[in-house]
Amino acid sequence: MKALTKYTLLGGGLLVTVLILANCKLAMAPLAHAFGAPPESELAKCRTAFRQLQGGLEKATVEIAPVLTVDERGAVWRRPLGAGLQREVATRTKAKLTLPTRRPTVAATPLGHNQLRYLWTRAADYTQALQAARAEADYVLQAEIFAHDGKVTALHVFVFTADGQVAYCRLFNSHHFGADFRADGDEPLRLIVRHLFEDLHRDAEEVFPPHGVG
Repeated sequence: MKALTKYTLLGGGLLVTVLILANCKLAMAPLAHAFGAPPESELAKCRTAFRQLQGGLEKATVEIAPVLTVDERGAVWRRPLGAGLQREVATRTKAKLTLPTRRPTVAATPLGHNQLRYLWTRAADYTQALQAARAEADYVLQAEIFAHDGKVTALHVFVFTADGQVAYCRLFNSHHFGADFRADGDEPLRLIVRHLFEDLHRDAEEVFPPHGVG
């Protein structure tokens, strides 16, 4: 009887802990939204699209868009970097990869001081452009490289469905790659692709946490 009581109390304690954590995450949702995370309704759509990407990538066609580079000289869409991204992706998947000749119609915008807000605002810009001119591929992969004095300051990667739904997005900064990460060469592209394919093995709720609270 004592043993039963012990395990009953233990189970009850674990349940209480889970409920507290769940309520804490829910309570933090407005704060996450204030910092730039989208509402849960949008995150739910992202999780659905991400799961479809996980299950269908190998048979899909993926358009690799020119990479946007932004530094003190300005913003430029670089198709050769898109070709480099295509080469890196090709080492990870059998999906059909295409490299369009057209450049994205989305204008570059300042990064600002809130990278999370930038990420999701930028995703909405790309979504609007894709909805206006739907891609011929199943998915569109878009990457951005921000740099200063030849060193990377921020990276962004997005995967959209043909109609513009976010299926994957992620940001990187010096916390991920350090302060001396060179912008020239293929290393930024390799980092983006490595994390993308690592994340494709994760659960959708880890990649897009409920209410934006991970």
